[in-house]
Amino acid sequence: MAIHSDEYFMSLAIAEAMVANKEGDMPFGAVVVCSGEVIGKAHAQDNRTQDITAHAELQAVQQACKKLGTKKLVNCVIYCTNEPCIMCGAAIFQANIPKVIIGISREDIPNILRARKLHISDLAEDSGYPIEIVRGISKDEILKLFKDIKKK
Repeated sequence: MAIHSDEYFMSLAIAEAMVANKEGDMPFGAVVVCSGEVIGKAHAQDNRTQDITAHAELQAVQQACKKLGTKKLVNCVIYCTNEPCIMCGAAIFQANIPKVIIGISREDIPNILRARKLHISDLAEDSGYPIEIVRGISKDEILKLFKDIKKK
């Protein structure tokens, strides 16, 4: 089994975000990794499908749970191109994922998305288990995905 860097796994999430962008959704992608293996990956599909829950993170967590046959992803890491919304953050923490790697936050693209009062770190404090949140992985590459997007 090859050992890959955070940048490598984030590049897979970025590839998912690029698919979302081509399909008419916001360029959001997510990848769940367990023991160096990708066990869930997805991109935003909420605009295309008109399903408000079709967020990249939710779909990636669902795939990972199904693949492992458990609702607890205690040995996994999730890579998110963008800071997960409250709905996705809650799913991540309900699955007991102990590490969240984030590319950019809403504050990095204020001309496109409004800032939120609640952040994933607020949910992490209330999760009941220790969570590591790492920010800024591949930030410049992810910001390029938003260069032609207008405020939603």
